[in-house]
Amino acid sequence: VTAQTTWKGLWMSCVVQSTGHMQCKVYDSVLALSTEVQAARALTVGAVLLALVALFVTLAGAQCTTCVAPGPGKARVALTGGALYALCGLLALVPLCWFANIVVREFYDPTVPMSQKYELGAALYIGWAASALLMCGGKP
Repeated sequence: VTAQTTWKGLWMSCVVQSTGHMQCKVYDSVLALSTEVQAARALTVGAVLLALVALFVTLAGAQCTTCVAPGPGKARVALTGGALYALCGLLALVPLCWFANIVVREFYDPTVPMSQKYELGAALYIGWAASALLMCGGKP
């Protein structure tokens, strides 16, 4: 008898056999994905892109750069960069909590067979920590 552990993520699903063999498969089509996965992908990509914008805005507002003239305008640029980082944390937090809710709801659903129940994985905990750091780091 070979036990297996299944992981499902936004971009692929993986199966690990008790022998240690791991096999991952990228999802075939975006159209075949659930609405939740499509929305989570969009929010995650949006958070990453917004983080890049926040990085450049923050760098422009940093005291060690000369992109913006020193004064209140430079401070406002740096503050805007921080606010963008906080928004990134919020954008990343939404799909994390959404999926955690789905996993917990299905775990306690008596109609779902035990073999098909998922648990909260490390990616959710890492995502929550990253979101918290982004939101705390983005505060003035």
